[in-house]
Amino acid sequence: MFAALRGTLKEKFAAWALRVRPPEPVPVRLTQPRVYVLPTKAGLTYAVALGFMLIGAINYNLSLGYALIFLLTGLGLVALLHTFRNLVQLEISPGHVEPVFAGDTAGFGLQLRNRREMGRFSICLHFMGGGSVSADLAANATTAVNLPLAAQRRGWLRPGRVTLETR
Repeated sequence: MFAALRGTLKEKFAAWALRVRPPEPVPVRLTQPRVYVLPTKAGLTYAVALGFMLIGAINYNLSLGYALIFLLTGLGLVALLHTFRNLVQLEISPGHVEPVFAGDTAGFGLQLRNRREMGRFSICLHFMGGGSVSADLAANATTAVNLPLAAQRRGWLRPGRVTLETR
């Protein structure tokens, strides 16, 4: 009884926190509200270092220190913008999945389509418990990727969410 209640609470929390929607018509286009730019460990270290530099520049009243800090902050913001633009307006369509035996690795095919005039580089796709695949997309091109996931038991395999990331 408690396991069933815990399962339904977990599903409701996922629906609330992750805004789980019903399946969408394909192709799925990554629009602006769907792309999140989150800091990595290196990005947080960069921000902390800039904070310490700013404290030092304020303490010693260094004009060139302010200029350096604002220049590096601007470069960090431009890097965030380029990271965002590398993923936005990317189209994803499902591909074909070959049947496999239990214990083998299933390959989930996806089609990535770039409609922009600029290439997209270092796009990494992965499932929560599976391996990751990196792809580069040329301008106005479609690329097929095959996401691996271990089939641990017989029957239908539910891979879960696909995460796209770039650095």
